[in-house]
Amino acid sequence: MRIAAKFTTALISASMVAMVAVGPAAAAPDTGSGAAVVPAGTTIEPSIDCTPDSAHPRPVVVLPGADGTTSDTATQWNTMLTTVRAAGYCAFLFQGGVINGNRWSGDIPSAAQQVADFVTEVRQTTGADQVDLVAHSAGTIVANHFLKALGGAPVVARAVLLTPEARGCDGAGFLSALGIKNSPISPVQMLSALPFLGTVLAAIAPDKANLVQMLPSSPVYQAVFNGQITQPGVHYSVLSTRNDELATPASVCTNLTEPGVNMNFYEDLFPGAAPVGHSTLRSSPDTANWVAEQLQA
Repeated sequence: MRIAAKFTTALISASMVAMVAVGPAAAAPDTGSGAAVVPAGTTIEPSIDCTPDSAHPRPVVVLPGADGTTSDTATQWNTMLTTVRAAGYCAFLFQGGVINGNRWSGDIPSAAQQVADFVTEVRQTTGADQVDLVAHSAGTIVANHFLKALGGAPVVARAVLLTPEARGCDGAGFLSALGIKNSPISPVQMLSALPFLGTVLAAIAPDKANLVQMLPSSPVYQAVFNGQITQPGVHYSVLSTRNDELATPASVCTNLTEPGVNMNFYEDLFPGAAPVGHSTLRSSPDTANWVAEQLQA
């Protein structure tokens, strides 16, 4: 889902028009997609009004995904926050890169810096040496950029990642969600073949301009995904679903198989539970209890 998370009808329309114009076999010249300006976006920060105790010394910074809008956040994350707080943790949900009410729509390095600044504020306010991170979907990209590219690993003890966007994603799942099935070209292939669309996209939909930053050819992508993603000193726990309809191919795109990672699939841990998808996994009580257990491990 790295591209699919926020892929839109606007991009599809622009892409299809361009594909018709140049033909599917033509390699269009890069007319400046790399120069497309990606706005940073704003933040929505919670009050830091909780003091960790000796049994739960690390505050938990929660980074939601990009599904839904900021007006949906409280409902989407109520189960998770309620469970984690009931387990004794100070938990703070942070939203960054906000453009037009959409989370993580801004420049990814800027969003990672926003997270870094908030983590610093949490540590200074609470007196904690380290925090734990809980991130979902697009929030995991920002979390990993913070941990790896910005060197945030020393101040993070645990990273709990839900349907993380890793390697091998094609974006086809989001096209399917929009009713476009059996497309001969995936979003990743489309933007790779027609890089000038990045400039078009930035112009017509600023809140989607950062999609080009998640192409394998992008320095932003390479800063996170080239080499090992996980960082020394951080304990990683991952929960994904084999029923993932957005992060495709399912069980490939969100499968973080690196040394030391506690990698799990929802269906294996909770075989009798109702099915979950890419987004609904984060609202499951089973997931929330699992996250609380990972923070205690």
